[in-house]
Amino acid sequence: MSPITPGGGSFRLTGKFRILTLFVATLSVLSGCALFDSPPFPKQEVRWADRGILFRNIAHHPKSLEGQHVILGGKILNITRKGMVSTIIVKEYPLGKELHPDTEKPSMGLFEIVTDEFLPADRYKPGHKVEVIGTVIGPTDLRTAGGRTVRVPVIKGRHLHAQAPAPPPMPMDMMDPGFMDPGFMGPGFMGPGMMMPGFF
Repeated sequence: MSPITPGGGSFRLTGKFRILTLFVATLSVLSGCALFDSPPFPKQEVRWADRGILFRNIAHHPKSLEGQHVILGGKILNITRKGMVSTIIVKEYPLGKELHPDTEKPSMGLFEIVTDEFLPADRYKPGHKVEVIGTVIGPTDLRTAGGRTVRVPVIKGRHLHAQAPAPPPMPMDMMDPGFMDPGFMGPGFMGPGMMMPGFF
């Protein structure tokens, strides 16, 4: 069935109209992506933690900092689920101003998160970024892939946030080469006749 115009007639989806539709959809996706850059935790939870305690402090003095509430982040290396409890091995990266790990900066080491929170498998998996608000509960010995044993701090998670899964692939009709009208950027594109009321 053809789309119905306000006057009761019908119109065909021209190349320019389809491009405009893609443009609107792209804006929607970009707006959605902006949500992922927002702070991962509410302000009241952030205030619960001591932002003055950095990972290097915890790594060097895990015993003396037991019981302290902290915020850390990094990239998931491994996750183990046993019953209601999950253990996450994380490569630490410093947090940016929005409390997301900045993987462009050097890592100071590894840490472990222990939590009984439900962790969706599409978010909590190796390679995804993760942030945690939690309590330092002391160090543990961790065996690396190279066979070395290293002592890493352990955080009992109070609230976790992980990177969202990638968006679904673009529909095949949008990938059709015929979809891209060579004239869509011509003088008439986005002219008065193409403007959608209330869109801009």
